[in-house]
Amino acid sequence: MRVLVTGATGFLGGEIARRLAAQGHEVRGLGRDAGRGAWLAQAGVRFVPADLRAADWPELLRGVDGVVHAAARSTLWGRWADFEADNIHPSRELARACAAGGLRLVHISTPSVYNATGHTRAVREDTPVGPRFDSLYARSKFLAEEAVRAALPDATLLRPRGLYGVGDTSIVPRLARALQTGRLPRLTRAEVWTDLTHVRNAAHAAELALARPAPGIYNVTDGQSLPLWATLDRLADALGVPRPARFVPARLLEGAAHLLEWSARLHPARPEPPLTASGVRLLTRPMTLDLTRARERLGYAPVVTPDEGLAEVLAALRGQR
Repeated sequence: MRVLVTGATGFLGGEIARRLAAQGHEVRGLGRDAGRGAWLAQAGVRFVPADLRAADWPELLRGVDGVVHAAARSTLWGRWADFEADNIHPSRELARACAAGGLRLVHISTPSVYNATGHTRAVREDTPVGPRFDSLYARSKFLAEEAVRAALPDATLLRPRGLYGVGDTSIVPRLARALQTGRLPRLTRAEVWTDLTHVRNAAHAAELALARPAPGIYNVTDGQSLPLWATLDRLADALGVPRPARFVPARLLEGAAHLLEWSARLHPARPEPPLTASGVRLLTRPMTLDLTRARERLGYAPVVTPDEGLAEVLAALRGQR
């Protein structure tokens, strides 16, 4: 199969591109980072530098059978115009081009769209979301989903929760910095159970979606919930730093985050504040997802357990000490 992967120089996109190439597929990877593009080439991926804001999709899709759209602006802070330009517009135009060419499309979305619904346990894909969202990122990804489904009803949309793994540039590094600087207090006296998704599990789900027609939205996780604060303690131990001990009520810290966000919005450059309200909520609100649809329609079963995935990450952190 000839596959185009957007965001191929990113964490998930790179994993998907390399895995597909290793399986013998002809893979074309789009991205902006020429350095990582050379790294992809070593794995058998043909790297194509591209700015998706001005992409010539008919040309980029020439000779392609399927597409995995993993590129996105993935951050809890930013300007709406940038989220719109990076998440909504390219997704809509790519879906239209895939529809015109009769191509299969796997679109990577996010369960962040559920964050403002009030649902936290075994959340299903048919849970109503919007019009209020927890972050501009979540709003942009939902609108991107809507644009994709309108242009290409047969598209497969995946919502992997909390991507992690060796090479992660987001979740674990941010938490590690907070632990190393001693800035992370304990925000709840009760444990918070949540779902995460190892990058290989998310890539496996994308492979399954390419292999069979599976229109619709699918949750993707490791299939086992984990205790968030106990995991943070393990992360602190691996880093050789103290575990979070000083208790600060989450509501107090969230209030402080709102003030920091307000101040940042007033600044001409709108710099990302050191703390965001949505970031605080991720550490204090449980979230588990129902995988029934992915298991039944995609044939999805995690290939990496949380214990295996976390062991890899913690071992890598210890090796960096």
